Amino acid sequence: MSLPNDMEVLASSLRVDESSIDFSLVRKPTPTIDKPTDVVIRMEATPINPSDLGVIFGAADRASARQGGPNVLTVPVPPELLESMRMTPYGTERTGDVIPGNEGSGVVVAAGSDPVAQALLGRVVAVFGNGGCYATYRKAKGGSNAVMPMPDGVTPQQAASSFVNPMTALGFVHSMRSEGHSALVQTAAASQLGQMLMRICMQDSIPLVNVVRKPEQEAILKAINPEAICVNQALPSFVDDLALAMKRTNATLAFDATGGGPLSSQILSAFEKAGQTRDGLQLYNYGMLDTSRSTMSRDQRKKASFWLLPGWQAKNRDTWAQHMLRVSNEITTTFATSYTAEVSMSQAVTLSALQVYGQQETGKKYLLNPQKTVAAKL
Repeated sequence: MSLPNDMEVLASSLRVDESSIDFSLVRKPTPTIDKPTDVVIRMEATPINPSDLGVIFGAADRASARQGGPNVLTVPVPPELLESMRMTPYGTERTGDVIPGNEGSGVVVAAGSDPVAQALLGRVVAVFGNGGCYATYRKAKGGSNAVMPMPDGVTPQQAASSFVNPMTALGFVHSMRSEGHSALVQTAAASQLGQMLMRICMQDSIPLVNVVRKPEQEAILKAINPEAICVNQALPSFVDDLALAMKRTNATLAFDATGGGPLSSQILSAFEKAGQTRDGLQLYNYGMLDTSRSTMSRDQRKKASFWLLPGWQAKNRDTWAQHMLRVSNEITTTFATSYTAEVSMSQAVTLSALQVYGQQETGKKYLLNPQKTVAAKL
């Protein structure tokens, strides 16, 4: 199959005067096969994850975004936060165009001469790495731990979220076991990641305490598991309720998606109240849904750390490969992801679309389709 000379991509760039980020639809050369192990994937589905929004906008003020022109969103950077914008989350300098999209799926349409790469031709695969998925084509190394072949019959839409959430949820369970814990507490439990972790814990018989903010989020989890243990953080009795759930399940480790605010401190206080305090780390922050300063005390901070998927992957390569196999086999069941709407690339750079997918509402997830030309109803 002959590929076009150029392709459409979504790009994030810091203006020369460093006043704003431009998020725009531009054209770039289509990737080519340069090595025997190379494959080129026609991208058909890639999720808009919080981590992708971090790559695109960084500390820029999304609430003050404006339509900077056709196919361009312009988002101001607060001067006091400019220093944090000089590097991308990928560890590279934010110079020129940054192509976001940490994961996605599509069909392999070109491959190098290596037999492993050739065997992927025509197959649906998921791909993972430092960006590049917000494009009509993406190059990858066939047979690597960043390319996951899918079973026959799986669509790119079903395979789009095969890495970030599934591998994170499985990583949580691996960390729990390797550090000597037997039960977990999770926050943002009604999110797609939270639902996956619940299904894993059901399959693997792991007690799980789910922290939610609203009754409707508890209903989402109860629909998956009527026996789900849920604790509402909005109630005045939250810490007491959480301590009782910890005692009931023998939970001694928590994964908190909020990062800031009072929640991490409340969780650690609940461990103490429940008599579930133990030596070593008992809480991992893995997100920043709350960008305010954490209220953890100095002593509590000694019990907490950050959990990052790339760092875990680097230390657990063999386990990563085992997890990839499990995810591909269970991508339509345990690791299934539902989407609120499917967005085109031209729609993604409109102010009205950003005001929807940029909200990061629990239970709502948006899919970018680089091949789509018709705008979705959001």
